[in-house]
Amino acid sequence: MHHANHFYGHAHIMARYVGLEHPPRIWGYLQHGWNMHDGFAVGTVFTPQYPKFVWSEACARRGWAAGLRNYMVVAAPWLYLLELERQKEWLATAEPRTGTIVYPFHGWEGQQVVGSHTAYVEEVKKAEGDVPITVCLHWNEYDNPKVRREYEDAGVRVVTHGQRGYLWQDTDVAFLYRQLHEMRQHKRVVSNRMSSAILYAASAGVEVGIYGDPMALESDHAVLGGVGKPRRIWPEMHQFSVPMDYAAEVANRELGADEMLSPAEVIDAFGWAPEIQAPRTPPPAPPLDEEPSVFVRRRRRRHRSESHRAPGDGDPSDQLISMDATVDDADEARHDEPSASAKASAKAPAKADADGDGVEREPARPAAPVSDAAQDPALEHQD
Repeated sequence: MHHANHFYGHAHIMARYVGLEHPPRIWGYLQHGWNMHDGFAVGTVFTPQYPKFVWSEACARRGWAAGLRNYMVVAAPWLYLLELERQKEWLATAEPRTGTIVYPFHGWEGQQVVGSHTAYVEEVKKAEGDVPITVCLHWNEYDNPKVRREYEDAGVRVVTHGQRGYLWQDTDVAFLYRQLHEMRQHKRVVSNRMSSAILYAASAGVEVGIYGDPMALESDHAVLGGVGKPRRIWPEMHQFSVPMDYAAEVANRELGADEMLSPAEVIDAFGWAPEIQAPRTPPPAPPLDEEPSVFVRRRRRRHRSESHRAPGDGDPSDQLISMDATVDDADEARHDEPSASAKASAKAPAKADADGDGVEREPARPAAPVSDAAQDPALEHQD
């Protein structure tokens, strides 16, 4: 099924939850990130009749309002990870933590963030005060030496949790394990927008805050609500320090804490019965450390050829997209232009979708509610 099921190691977490080391095919579409739309990327092509596994009832209601069907709420894979790693038990015996980890709003290959990273990190340093600060960049920004250097020059620790994966290649199955590990080391988690990271932290019992320049996303889709919609629905989430009980309540609702499946239910929902008849003991978690040479090799074949555009050397950082194949990186040599065959290969999946080759589209969606919270069907049961 869809390659996005494997993003951030989600399929592997669900497999481990039922006692498998490697995930079988998930017969359906698994939501891979929090959003305020139908749970999936705008324009996702669905094969009719296959289920859409989403994190929350809110996503399912919005999908139905947009004309989609076959939704099943299964909760976020992150919550299954917390169960596997016994987060509640860990919290009960955890030592006091210090410092702040920052998750700046990020882009991806097709849409890049526009804004001043230097101004943002200085704002965070001033607000957080004299505490250790870690900035975790999404691979999209981390792999851009200009962006990464702006944070490094500010004197903060800069990390990335790893690679998201693409077309079943380079999926970093330890991505969310690293994220949990970092959150366990810090007292606070902050961002400039409401995001998966903020909800993950709140659900894991970490203090959160949302403040600072939210930056902008190139060609943002109005149906996702932009900056304004989350602020209208959850104004209390947008402050320096969000009350932990309230943050946990919002996170648990958005991540689907009350909708988690048992291991047997996961096997049934995902169509895994041919591979595993009954749940087994979960295998060990993947190692957090990765051989540096492997990570460098992985970075060398990242999706530079699939970046929609790249800035020149003279582009100011406040207009910088997050993929920059024109800048030398101290960690790796300059790469040659991809071959014609590589370019053709990279474009082939998009062409197949455009032509409808082997892909059936669902009926055209009615116009979905956009950025007006009063029209959002997900608000029926939200405060």
